[in-house]
Amino acid sequence: MKRLRGTAQYALCVACASAVLMLAATGCAPHAPSEREREEQAPPVEVEFTWSADVDCSACHADEATSMVTAGYPAAVHEAEGESCASCHADDTALASAHEGALPSSAMPKRLVKTKVDEGLCLSCHNLEELAAKTAESTVLADSQGLVENPHALPQTENHAAIACADCHKMHSSEAVADTAKAQCLSCHHENVFECNTCHEEM
Repeated sequence: MKRLRGTAQYALCVACASAVLMLAATGCAPHAPSEREREEQAPPVEVEFTWSADVDCSACHADEATSMVTAGYPAAVHEAEGESCASCHADDTALASAHEGALPSSAMPKRLVKTKVDEGLCLSCHNLEELAAKTAESTVLADSQGLVENPHALPQTENHAAIACADCHKMHSSEAVADTAKAQCLSCHHENVFECNTCHEEM
C-alpha cells in the first residue's frame, strides 16, 4: 500500500512537472511579429533632406511652427498678418547651405549660425522713427543709476549699430522683450551702468 501510494505520488508529480514545462514552453515560444510590430521595431529610414523655398518647415522645426500659432509669441502676430517663415527667412542661398546634409533626425540648432534675418526685412514693415516715437516714454532700458534709454533711439555708437532687431525681439520665444532687450544691454554694460567711462578708465 505504501509502495502504491508512493507510485501514485510520483506519477502525480511527473504529470504536474510536465504541465508546468508545457505552459512555460508555450509562454516562451517565439512568435512571428506582426507587421505593425516590425514597423515599430525597425530603425527609422533616414532620407537626405533637400531644402527649397516651398518646403514645409514644420516637419523639422516643430517648436518654431508651434510659436507661429501660439498667443504670446511675436511669430504668432506675424503669422496672423499673413506672414510665413519665408517672409523673414528669405536668404535662399544661405538656407540651402545651412541645410546641406540635414536629416529628419538631426538636432535642431538653438540659434541661427549660417543664416540670419536681414535687418532690412524688419524695417520694410516697421518704421524706425515711428517705433522710436512709440517707445519714447519707455523705461524698459533703465540702468542702476536711473539713466533711461529709448530702445529704438540708442546713442550712435559702433556697438549700438551692430544690434539687430532680432537681438531683442525673439520671434519664436515667449520671453518678454523687456527681458531680452535688457539682457542685450547687459552683454556689454555688465555693471548695469549705461554711461561710458564710469567703470573703465579710458586708455
